[in-house]
Formats: sequence, structure tokens, C-alpha cells
Amino acid sequence: MTTLNVFRKNRSRVRSGQMFLVDYWLILAVAGLLIIGMLMVYSTTFDLGLQWHDKATYFFEKQLIALVIGIAGALILMRFDYHGLRRLSVPILLATLILLVVVLLFGDRILGARRGLYAGSIQPSEIAKIAVILYITHWLSTKGDRIKNLTYGLMPFSVITGVVCALIVLQPDIGTAALIAIIALTLFFIAGADLKQFAIAGTLGGGIFFFLITTIPHAAARIESWEQALKDPTQAGWQVQQAVVALGIGGWFGVGLGESTQKFGPLPAAHTDGVFAILGEELGFFGCILVILLMTLLAWRGIRTALGARDGYGFLLAVGITSWLLIQALINMAVITAVMPFTGMPLPFLSYGGSSLAISLIGIGILLSISRDAAMNVKVQHWKPIRESLRESLDLRRRNGRTHLSSSGRRR
Repeated sequence: MTTLNVFRKNRSRVRSGQMFLVDYWLILAVAGLLIIGMLMVYSTTFDLGLQWHDKATYFFEKQLIALVIGIAGALILMRFDYHGLRRLSVPILLATLILLVVVLLFGDRILGARRGLYAGSIQPSEIAKIAVILYITHWLSTKGDRIKNLTYGLMPFSVITGVVCALIVLQPDIGTAALIAIIALTLFFIAGADLKQFAIAGTLGGGIFFFLITTIPHAAARIESWEQALKDPTQAGWQVQQAVVALGIGGWFGVGLGESTQKFGPLPAAHTDGVFAILGEELGFFGCILVILLMTLLAWRGIRTALGARDGYGFLLAVGITSWLLIQALINMAVITAVMPFTGMPLPFLSYGGSSLAISLIGIGILLSISRDAAMNVKVQHWKPIRESLRESLDLRRRNGRTHLSSSGRRR
């Protein structure tokens, strides 16, 4: 057998084994969250399905359709090179901006807000989360050290993020706009932005959002209710009070799956914003801890994927997706436990909502693509604790911008 034939045979063996180069820990974390999430969706919606549609599984079936679509999208993205998303980032962002304008003009008005199309089944603000991450990571990874320059860095960054956030605020949805701004700022800082520019961007962004939440009536009412709750928990808003009551009823082990009483009226939006409270009521403290541990596992694998990425684009993309899912989950849990003002933000993988579930799974598919790419192109490396790896990354960042991204999209 010639040397060329041996090479071809070995290469075909490698390619045949590529399908097994997946992050099983990440899949395990997401699968656990999805199983719990689907159980909670049915538990919190069967009564609503009977009342509104004469079918207990009505909302569960809709969520199941979104689950299938999301898993299909994740599997497709996992199998393809994530670098192809560079070319699609601009069209995806432009399409998202068009959808955000369309929903403002023709969207269904629900409780005074226009956030969705087709009876709220499609929410462009959910698509905007992944669209902004895709575009910002591509933009940052091509600028290199030039993002320290005001005209290449802060100014275009502010315009890009500001336009998307402004359209979402007009719905109005201040919580989602704030989440997107936080994710964008995180990526801007990690990519090596000048600290003065970062401070200016953070101050201006924080000032704008402070102005919004103190002038928009419903946002100002939520802030006032939260401030009162800090002084006296009995003065908290009705939804927060009932969420805390649900957590208290659950105790250590919960009242049992499907046995919640708070979901039958006392707790508004129990299947969306308040699902973590119902989880605590039905599965108790240990059920909540299980979800937190699964989220922690997801965050750990996301960080490992970022640190193992073979170029700056993959590094930033993994950081963006991981921070998005983690920050959103933390905000939802903080609201339910009265630590933060009410935002109306869903809990990833658990709350009812087809757009949120499908887009979250697409984000996971991209993470799996990045980790698979690293496994195919990097030889076996010794495992290092995350703390040590992060310390090395931070040290490199301090050494005259050695972790800044080059114009080719690779870390130096």
C-alpha cells in the first residue's frame, strides 16, 4: 500500500469519527434542562389549555414543535463549520432589524406591548439576541487592536448596539434590551477594548437605561415596587409576592410534580416568567438546586469551549452565547427571589415560549460546532482547571494586548 493510500485511509477514519467529537457534558446539561422544562410547561399549562382551547396538551404541543425545530437547527449547525456564520452575520442582523420594525408596525398588541407576530408565536427580540452576538463577534474579530481607536471602536459599537436596543425598547421591552447591551459590552471588553472607552460605554449605557426605567410608567412602577419590597417584603408587587409564596410552599422536597396551587391563578404568567417559582413549589429546594447545577454545568462547558477555540472568532462567539444564556437565567432567578425588579425575562429551556426555546437551542448548536472544531484540529491536551486557564487568559490580556484579535480573526 502506497503512502498516499495510507494517508487517505487514515483521513477517512478521522472523518468517520468526527460525528462522535461532541461535548457530551454540554449535551447532558441541556438535555436535563429540556426534560425538566417540558415537564414544567405541561404542569403549568394543562389547565390553561383546557380553559382556552379545550385541550390539556395544547401549549405542550406548541412547545414540543419549537423543541423539534430547535434540536434540528442545533444538529445542523453542529455539523457545519461555524466560520460560515461570518458571511451570514450581516444578512441575519439586517433581517432581524426589519422584523423589529415590522413588529412595531403590525405586531400583535398584548398587554399594551407589541412584541410578537402571529399571535405572539414569533418574537423578533429573541432572534435579536443571537443576531447581535453573531454580528458583534464577527465585527470585533476583524478589527484587532483598532477597536482601541474611537472611530473604529466605541462609535460604531455604540451605533450597532444602540439601534437594536432602541427598537426593542420601543416595543417596550427594556429587560431584553438591557440584556443585549450587557452581552455586547462583555464582548467589547473581552475583545480588548480600551478601558476608558469601555467605562464611557458602560456609563452612557447605564445612564440611558436608568433614564428609561425612571420615565417609562410601567418600568418606574416596577422599580418602586422593588424598592418597597426591600424595605418590607409584604409590600412587593403581587407577582413577586406570589412567586416567593410558591417557593416557600415547596420547602425542601416540594409538593409534587403537577400539584402546585399557585399556578391556578395566584401567580400570573406561571408558565413563562414564573416557571422557576412553580419549579420550587413542585420540586422544592432540591429541584431548584438541580436546575442551578445544570446551568452551572452549561456555563462551565461554554467557558471550556471558548478557551479551547482555535481562533478569536470562535473564542468570542462561545463567550457571547454562554454569557447570554447564563445572564438571562440569573436575571430570571433573581426576579423570582425578589433580588431584582421584575423584568418579564424567560428562563432559558424551562419557560414556555417557542421563539426563546428554539433560539436558545440554536445557540447551543453553535457552541457544539465550536467545540467540535477544536476537537478536530487540536491534538490531545492536558486538562487544566478552569481557574488556571482563566488566569492565563487574563495574564495574556495584560501583556500589551497579546490576546487582542488580529485582523485575520485569530488570537495572537
